[in-house]
Formats: sequence, structure tokens, C-alpha cells
Amino acid sequence: MSDGYQIDTQALARLNSIGGPAFVREMIDLFLADAPRRMQAAREAQSAGDLVAVSEATHALKSSARTLGSNQLHALASQIESMTRFQQSDNLPTLLDDLERACLATCDQLEGEKHHYPR
Repeated sequence: MSDGYQIDTQALARLNSIGGPAFVREMIDLFLADAPRRMQAAREAQSAGDLVAVSEATHALKSSARTLGSNQLHALASQIESMTRFQQSDNLPTLLDDLERACLATCDQLEGEKHHYPR
């Protein structure tokens, strides 16, 4: 399900140099557990018209995506965070669809990378 989304494995290598393989594995596992909740929070906030909560949810995704090397997810989350911070919601449902696709692709790819980083 990569759909052109790619993890920058150099980001994972940098994490490995900082904390070792168990650290990278923990970061991946945390992302895999947290990302679906953040996406759900963003969707629920959008449905409720709470752009501040959308911004908060996407901010958390943005930060994690950058750390783990998902540049596409980072860029989309950053775009959504910026626009919602300024109370702009034009095209938000479509952008959240794009964000969800990027999030799912990132999760799939990180799941595949886990075997490189044993506990």
C-alpha cells in the first residue's frame, strides 16, 4: 500500500545511532500505536468543527513523521496544521483523506522495517 510513499531509512539509521536498535523499535511501535488514534482524533475534530483540535492532532503526527522519516506524511500534516491553526478549513476533508492514506502507508512501511531493529 505504499502508493509512492517512502520512508527515509536514513532517519531510522540516525535514530539507531542515537539509541540503538531497541530504541528505533520502540519509536516505531509507539508510532504504530499512536498514529491511528491521532488520525481518529483529527477526523472527529473536523466533524465537530474544532479546528484547534485538528491542528493539535496533526501536529503530533507531523512531529513523529519527521522523526521516523516519513516526509510525505510530515508535509501533509504540516499543511493541515498550518491551515487549521489559522481557522482555514477549505479542502480539509480531502486533505485528511490524503493524510490518512499517507499515515496507512507509513504504518505499513514501518511495520516492514521493524525486523531490522530487534529489541
